[in-house]
Amino acid sequence: MSQSTKMNAALKKYVLQPLIDDGFTGKYPHYRKVYENRIELLSIQKNKYGNSFTIEISTIFPKQKDRKKNFNDHGEGLDEINVWDTNLRYRLPGTINGWFYYTDVYTCTYKIKGRKFVDYLDISETKKRDFQPPENYEQIQQADDTIYEKVCFDVNKQMEKAFEWWGKMSKKA
Repeated sequence: MSQSTKMNAALKKYVLQPLIDDGFTGKYPHYRKVYENRIELLSIQKNKYGNSFTIEISTIFPKQKDRKKNFNDHGEGLDEINVWDTNLRYRLPGTINGWFYYTDVYTCTYKIKGRKFVDYLDISETKKRDFQPPENYEQIQQADDTIYEKVCFDVNKQMEKAFEWWGKMSKKA
């Protein structure tokens, strides 16, 4: 089983199922919880290069007079709107550089003209057998079979901030 398949299974079990039990509906990668005056949205975005993902949330208020301030209404029904159609979003900070990684990760900090830069390398399961880290890179995360649950624990911990954000937004309705 691939790392991506293992991560998806862990997300469904430890992150998405509790949300569904709490009233969210939808299918991967878009979920929603409908209230009388608002709809809370959650979307999971995979990194196009693999091995990581991020989560964004939003809230829309369909009954507002000026709906354009809240979301980009392209004429589709409210059932089709997801986080990426909204104007105001909250992105979970992730664990490394704004993303949740489920692979080995290496980092290097360096300066150019007095400015500090940080570089991250994520190494997939298939590449790590032959991988030799470049000079000055150090490993900050090692992936093993427990990484998927650890990542889900981090997501759920950060979801506490997401629920706070949704709470603040619900007061604006």
